[in-house]
Amino acid sequence: MLARVLTLRFDPQLEAFDDQPLREFLAQREVLAVREHFFHCNHVPYMAVMVTYALEPATPHAPPPRGPRGVNWRAQVAEADLPLFDALRDWRAERARRDGVPPYLICTNQQLAAMINARPQSLTKLGSIDGIGKAKLEKYGQEILALLARPRGATTTPAESLRDGAAAAPEQAAIPDQAAGGTTGGSQDG
Repeated sequence: MLARVLTLRFDPQLEAFDDQPLREFLAQREVLAVREHFFHCNHVPYMAVMVTYALEPATPHAPPPRGPRGVNWRAQVAEADLPLFDALRDWRAERARRDGVPPYLICTNQQLAAMINARPQSLTKLGSIDGIGKAKLEKYGQEILALLARPRGATTTPAESLRDGAAAAPEQAAIPDQAAGGTTGGSQDG
């Protein structure tokens, strides 16, 4: 436990004590107690603040990380699948540039590794990967499935694979929660 005394002078223009030094000091410390004392010196008001604080800074109250931190995603991908992983990352970078978003908002490296290991062949299976929800399935699902359909060792670029895969790929399973209750495309007059 440590203590520090800060003296704040009254600022007549602000009509308040300038507490900037106090706020800066408190920003990185776990405060245990605060005591203040007002006094005058040469007809100028001052406030002395004694802050008692912990030796170690407080850890921020943040939610626990979603995935295991420090896990090397490369260790989760087989050597033979590294070209596919790189192709997925290249696609993600290009798509992120096009959409104007950070790449991790599209998919994290952990999610890409999980996709490679699971090799989903439908949107339903792709949606079972942690963090891949309905919105990502609608926006990126077909492109991801086209890339995952590449045979091992394929040398096409992500753009070529998407162009070729999207043209040749049959309709994938409907996005979850949209398949139920749909019509078959006919109209009813009546």
